[in-house]
Amino acid sequence: MVHAQIGNTFAEAFEKKPRPFFQLDGYNSFVRKRGANAIGVKAGLGFNKKLRFGIGYMKLFTDVVDSIEVKPGVYYRGEVKSGYFTTGLEYIIYDHDPWQLSFPVHLGIGNSYYDYPDGKRTHNKALKGSIVLLEPAVTGHYKVIRWVGVGFGVGYRIMIKNNTQITDKLSSPLYVLKLKVFLDEVYKSVFQPDDNKK
Repeated sequence: MVHAQIGNTFAEAFEKKPRPFFQLDGYNSFVRKRGANAIGVKAGLGFNKKLRFGIGYMKLFTDVVDSIEVKPGVYYRGEVKSGYFTTGLEYIIYDHDPWQLSFPVHLGIGNSYYDYPDGKRTHNKALKGSIVLLEPAVTGHYKVIRWVGVGFGVGYRIMIKNNTQITDKLSSPLYVLKLKVFLDEVYKSVFQPDDNKK
């Protein structure tokens, strides 16, 4: 029964022309029980308010600081960071204004490293290595007004491949609390005002 319902959902999703979307993205998590926040951008196609396929880029900033040897006998204090490209699928579980609930799964490929200042107001990267991660989550939002909503969610960052040079593996629970601006609704209000009267 469940497989049939999911199959019907996918079939219905592709019955209508897809709509492009663009959004600022972000979430909060932990590394060594300290804050680790990710921000980035995402763009893709939405299908009949059922499915969304997207790609993007995320940057992870942590509060973890270590002393690292950047040259023989030379040590700097560096922060653990990472940057990665993502691709993923979001399945809309429930969509009835003002509520929406969805199940996004993202695959990320990129690098983690120590970011340290060199004393010249510039930053360098040390112990850089590749990472692969998977981020399943359950997210939702409540639309306060047509253009603005409150977003929320929980999930987990699973490190499929770690940077072996850095002891912190970055696997962690994650949570989302943010203000959402619905750019498609803003666009309609500005460029398609007649549609609002229908």
